[in-house]
Amino acid sequence: MPPSRKVPAADDRETVKHIKNKVKRKEVLDRIRKQKRDLKKEKREQTKKDRKDPDKKDLPKNVPKTLDNMREHDETILVSEDEEVAMDEEEDEFRKYFEGETPKTIITTNNHPSKGLIDFVKTLLMLIPGSYYYARRNYDIKQICEWSGERGFTNLIILGQGLQLGGHKKNPCSMLLVHLPEGPTCHFRLSSIKLPDKIRRSATTSRHKPELILNNFSTRLGMRVSRGLASLFPQDPEFTGRRVVTVHCQRDYLFWRHHRYIFPEEKKGTKAKLQEIGPRFTLKLKSLQAGTFD
Repeated sequence: MPPSRKVPAADDRETVKHIKNKVKRKEVLDRIRKQKRDLKKEKREQTKKDRKDPDKKDLPKNVPKTLDNMREHDETILVSEDEEVAMDEEEDEFRKYFEGETPKTIITTNNHPSKGLIDFVKTLLMLIPGSYYYARRNYDIKQICEWSGERGFTNLIILGQGLQLGGHKKNPCSMLLVHLPEGPTCHFRLSSIKLPDKIRRSATTSRHKPELILNNFSTRLGMRVSRGLASLFPQDPEFTGRRVVTVHCQRDYLFWRHHRYIFPEEKKGTKAKLQEIGPRFTLKLKSLQAGTFD
């Protein structure tokens, strides 16, 4: 594969487009780009000198622009504990779980699941305690919700599959999470799946109940989704298993990770080492519906 050429900026091309000679135009363009690189280098060196100068330590630091700090302010972000949110949580559909109800999850797929989808289901069964797989068998989602609720299941997960862009193999692409028997129903887009056998030096999981970390769910909608995800896991983790499941929310994406941790003797209990178990995958909320699936 030939090396990629760096495309000059649009402003630079506009500056030299009046030069008819191709060789001369390239020389002028290279000279302009070299001047810009030299200016950036001088600015970096000056910044290093300012950091070492005690008289300039209080100067404001350059903060890089990211999608997180440039996004518009969201009025629904919770900056502290909100009494209204606390009252809503005391009366929502997940209150029984936080009062001590043991979660029991049923996992199923669409009709005629592919091998890749079945492999992902197997890893979810190891990830989520108290989960069971049942084949779809052409039942409607409403029928599955009624059947599951009557048999004491608290959650229903339905995984879908589809063809990726330009591909010929069906891969998992969606997840429907229904809290039983009252709802709500969350529809997620599923992507970036990496099974344990594809993760380098992955650890072997155990049957211990994992700890759950829900990070950066800071909006009203995020708090509701986080309570729905928390209802999948027991509230009494078994710390002897050293399992931890992390769901990190960033830019409206939910990144799932599953690790095992240890405390090395040389660190004297001050730091922990992590070994990934898997699977890892990403969810993005597409819709949130009150009640069960309709």
